[in-house]
Formats: sequence, structure tokens, C-alpha cells
Amino acid sequence: MRAAVVGATGYAGQEVVRILARHPEFEIVALTSTRQQGEDVRTLFPFVTRGPKVYTGIEDVSHKEPEWVFSCQAPKQAVPYFSQWIEQGARIVDLSADFRFPDAAIYERAYGAHPAPELIALSQQGYADDPAMRYPETMKILGNPGCYPTAFYVAVGPLMAQGLSLPLVIVDGKSGLSGAGRAPREDLMLAEMAENVTPYNEPGKHRHTLEMERVTDSHVVFQPHYMPMARGIELTIYIPNSPLFARDVLDFWQKFYVGNSFVNVLAEGQKPHTRRVRGTNQAELGASTDELTGTLVLYAAVDNLQKGAAGQAVQHVNRWMNWPMELGLE
Repeated sequence: MRAAVVGATGYAGQEVVRILARHPEFEIVALTSTRQQGEDVRTLFPFVTRGPKVYTGIEDVSHKEPEWVFSCQAPKQAVPYFSQWIEQGARIVDLSADFRFPDAAIYERAYGAHPAPELIALSQQGYADDPAMRYPETMKILGNPGCYPTAFYVAVGPLMAQGLSLPLVIVDGKSGLSGAGRAPREDLMLAEMAENVTPYNEPGKHRHTLEMERVTDSHVVFQPHYMPMARGIELTIYIPNSPLFARDVLDFWQKFYVGNSFVNVLAEGQKPHTRRVRGTNQAELGASTDELTGTLVLYAAVDNLQKGAAGQAVQHVNRWMNWPMELGLE
């Protein structure tokens, strides 16, 4: 199937290109880049031996008549072209935040005015590891979730599926620097971040908090941190006054993810490592109980560019097309 990657030179876009290049069902027909338009594709992607030779502008995508468009630019940048691509018969996987919410009012709390509210009815939101995720025939746009919310869902989603009420969830998040994007920033230079861990954003102010709160339908206190590593996410999730113990959660996870080769539930007492999921579409989960305070502690590790972005996007497409969920993924 003919695929275009918009924003192919960003970190998430690069991962999409790598996956599509080995995916047996896809042919890459267009790669766009704002900063590198006209440059040789093979400088960054030497393995792309067929298909486009140079990066084009986003306005040229429609001339290639793609059947799929993976939109990897920042919010609001690519949406003006969505209607044109859909009219040509393309399906769109949006890795920005523009279609992660079914309600424009929620979107606008974090991102301002929605660039195309009339297209929300054609979109679907959700997580590729959710057994209940559906892909209706009317769906033309898949709103791929954010990286932190993906790690959060993998851990907490199965608990919510049991009908549990979690009035307050506290999340300590650690992210590699690629999570901040590819644009140069002085505070993220190697000399600034080596041997350094720093919190960023204020609690409740990170945009991904709204996605986490959609999972629990309750308050989430989220404090993210940058870590001196290129990629990877680890969440430590605290649930005070929990009616569950770690062994209960491990049982829920095992049943919820039965047959899912992308989620690894660790034995009680074991903890996830970002190094083990690096460069893969895998997630690692662990659980502990602080019996003195009645606090349940969950741990989740994913690669922010794979499970948290490109890998999950392709996993969604595989399910959407009724292909094996693992096709083209590691």
C-alpha cells in the first residue's frame, strides 16, 4: 500500500520510515521535510532504496496519491491538508495531538482552537493494546496517543476495565531527551544534561495530563522529568488507599494482555528497565504494594519513539487492516 510520511526527519517520523521500509504491506511514495526539502533522502535513510529520492514539501503529497498518510508534524501544522488527502481516498494516522480527543473543548484546554473540528467525527482515538479498540468503516483518521499516556494506559487501563474507581493517581514520569523533539534547545544539550535529572512543567500543566485523565475519568497529578538518555520512558504510578495489592494487578494484567506479545508483565518484585524496551514496540510492567500506607505502586517502561509513537501507530494500522498485529514491528 502506498504510504507518505509527513515530517519524516523528526524523531517520530524517522521511526515511522524505518518501520514502513521493512513492513511487507507498504511502499513509501513520499517523505516530506520542512527543513530538508530537496535534500537526498538516503543521507538519513540509506535503506530506502526504492521510492522517493528527495524530501518534498507537504503540498506535494497529494500528487503521489497515497493510500496512507502518517502525519508526524507538530499540532495544527498538517491538518489543513487532511480533507484533501481524505477526498483522494487516503487514511491518516496522526501522531500529533490534533485528533486524540473526541471533544474539541478538551483539546482546546491544552492546545487552543482546533484547526479542523469538522473532521473530529471522522476520527477515532485509543490505544493499540486495548482489546476493546475498534476501527469503524466511517473512520478516516486515527489519533495516535501521546507517549506518556501510552505508558500510563498500558499500566492503568486494565484496572479501569475492571470497573475500579481511582479518585487520585499520582504519576512520576521520566523521559529521554528525544521526547522534546528534534529542534535545537540549549537546555537539552549534552553539556547541560549529562549527569543531570530535572523536572519540567508544573504538576497538572503538562498537556498529556488530559489524556491520562481520560483513562481514569478522575484527577491525575503528573510530574515529568528529563533524563540524560536519548530515548525511553519510565512511569512510577502511585495509587493511594488502593483496594488492590500488587498480586491482584499482576493477575489483571496477565488476563487483559493474554495473546499480546508487546506487553511483558514482570513477576512480583521485578521492575521494568528502559534499556530492555529501547528501540522496540514492547512495554514492561511491574507492581508493588506499600503495605504501611496502603499505596499501590505501578511501574511502566516503553520506548517513547516506538510504543509511544511510531510503533503504536503501525500497530494500530495492522489491527485496522486485520493484519497480524506484529507485522513489521519488533
